Amino acid sequence: MTPQDSRQIELLRVFCILTMMWVHVSPGLSLPSVVNSGDFAMVGGLLGDTLGRISVSLLSFISGYLFWMRARQLPLGEVAWRRFESILLPALVWSAIFLILAAMKFHIAGVPATAILRRDGSILDALNAWAGLTGPTANRSLFFLRDLFVATLILRLAVPLIDRAPWVALAAALLLGLVGDSLQPLIFRDGILQFVLLGACLARLEVSLSTLSRPSVGLVFGYLFVLAGAGLGTLETGWVTGVYLPLLLRRLGICLLTLSLTSALVWALRRDTQPILGRATFLAFLMHVPLIGILWVPWQHFVGSEREPSYLVFYLATPFAALACGYALDHLLDAAPPTMQLALRGKVRPRRPATSR
Repeated sequence: MTPQDSRQIELLRVFCILTMMWVHVSPGLSLPSVVNSGDFAMVGGLLGDTLGRISVSLLSFISGYLFWMRARQLPLGEVAWRRFESILLPALVWSAIFLILAAMKFHIAGVPATAILRRDGSILDALNAWAGLTGPTANRSLFFLRDLFVATLILRLAVPLIDRAPWVALAAALLLGLVGDSLQPLIFRDGILQFVLLGACLARLEVSLSTLSRPSVGLVFGYLFVLAGAGLGTLETGWVTGVYLPLLLRRLGICLLTLSLTSALVWALRRDTQPILGRATFLAFLMHVPLIGILWVPWQHFVGSEREPSYLVFYLATPFAALACGYALDHLLDAAPPTMQLALRGKVRPRRPATSR
């Protein structure tokens, strides 16, 4: 992997996680607001429903690409343990924090916690709310990490096939979306597994990110895929042409366009800027839903609801606030015990030596 690819991947993580946060800004895109059904509907449509949702596919692609480059030869047990420490453990910790805050929400602010009210109270439902064993977690943003963990294990099992028959594996990955919901409850979002496998297949075929990011590839084919997906989506003649193929082409197209965009940004940014940007992105993602939920309570009380124009400021600003808080907490964790670092951010950094006067 070239230094250019490494810097671009760092920037891609920041871009994808930032846009994913716009999907979850309180009270959520599923409820009517000025950014999805009002005067600023284009903002929510672009940042949340388009870039935010496609970013899941792009992050999955990058995860599969990096796994093939760095970890494909590791035993399955070691892969599972490493992924548990780096992804699943902090997701479980922050899921518990979210549930505790949601339970306290009514007693502190007098506002019902919808994430709790939607549950039926059974033991299995409580486990799903926390860990997503057979259903969505209460904090829906963390459910992505559960599926990513499972997809990585499936990828490790598929390494021999990808190594010996990469084109067959690539075709299988492209057709994976046709299975629909049949992979549940093993994996709930087949697009995550699909793009993890696609990333690994292209890495096996030695297709570099630099190649995919070239304007002649990323811009041209990205635009054509998006255009074709939009055109096929109007046919509505069946599952393949009306649902699956348009969605796949749209995902592939926007991913290619994003690769070209971030490649250009890599050259524009100073080299020492990107590690600073990406250092705490994962921690910001883990904490953004409870943090934004906390900020939403006083905003409603002192400023206004999601139906008022001022909500646009809240919607645009809170993901950046989450990044800033994640960066601050990440620096504080550098001085914390290793167990706490692992639980809250999935990695341990050595303590920085004190500077001498």
